[in-house]
Amino acid sequence: MFSRIVLAASAALMLTGGVALAQDVIQTRKAGFEDYKKAMGEIKDAVGKGDLAAVGPVADRIDAFAAKIPSLFPPGSDKGKTAAKEVIWANFPDFTAKAQDLQAGAKALKVAAASGDKAATGKAFGAMADNCKACHQRYRSE
Repeated sequence: MFSRIVLAASAALMLTGGVALAQDVIQTRKAGFEDYKKAMGEIKDAVGKGDLAAVGPVADRIDAFAAKIPSLFPPGSDKGKTAAKEVIWANFPDFTAKAQDLQAGAKALKVAAASGDKAATGKAFGAMADNCKACHQRYRSE
């Protein structure tokens, strides 16, 4: 009888710990996406002002975040306060590919900005924003 109680208590702790862990990763990814949104605004402002030198470091921030995106969606982190659709985990290779597209877009944006060509930088920024939209359309609830 005692072993059943210990087993039940252990299972409850593991389940509760798993929920807490899922909530932690949800909060971490929300913070990352908030910073991403802020970064997009910073880039838009910099391109609008013609301050292309400011674009590279912000693009690096997006590149680094995009590399982490798949790890921020472990199985079980679809519960709680999240806009993530369940289809992410059913189609994780495509979801990962979309994160890699965002990462490639950030790299291309940095190269375009470094060239000093405002039109090319604006085009690269638009392409990167399209990568974001492609993922949101399929994998994020609004």
